[in-house]
Amino acid sequence: MTEFNIHTVESAPEDSKPALEQLKKHVGFIPNLAATMAESPYLLEAFTSLRAISGRGTFTPVEREAVALAVSFENNCTYCMAAHSTFAKMNGIPEGELSLLRVGQSPSSPRLRALSSLAHQVVRSKGHLASEDIQGFLKAGFSQAQLLEVLVGISTTAIANYMHNIAKTPVDEAFQAQSWTASS
Repeated sequence: MTEFNIHTVESAPEDSKPALEQLKKHVGFIPNLAATMAESPYLLEAFTSLRAISGRGTFTPVEREAVALAVSFENNCTYCMAAHSTFAKMNGIPEGELSLLRVGQSPSSPRLRALSSLAHQVVRSKGHLASEDIQGFLKAGFSQAQLLEVLVGISTTAIANYMHNIAKTPVDEAFQAQSWTASS
């Protein structure tokens, strides 16, 4: 098995250093997954750019985390389930809603239910949505633009999921309390 470096700002390729420094400023530390992505400045730039774009979107922080949890669940990403569960808690998600998202079930909140259901379905169907999927999302009060915005969250999360699934990056201590194991 190939081992991947978990870079520091000092050990990272020169073109990855600014993104790592920016993550440290925004998150408070450099997550192991980003430190592993740093091997490829292009991957790290793609991930951090999409992450920044997603943060400027119309979804609340909890809604963004609901998308990330749905995608991470579908992709069986233990690292991202722990990280996004931690971020969801930091952003005030109710514990019951988080518990449901972590087992791939629909939250009780109509908006979170519609959003997470759509994200699950986009990943499962590879984007081949049924009319009912779209109508259910729109009936929950979302717009067509937000339907398309979900793709930014899915893309951002998928990059992180695939990176972890390839590199098996260890979960950071800051996310350990939300460790997650895929159910069979």
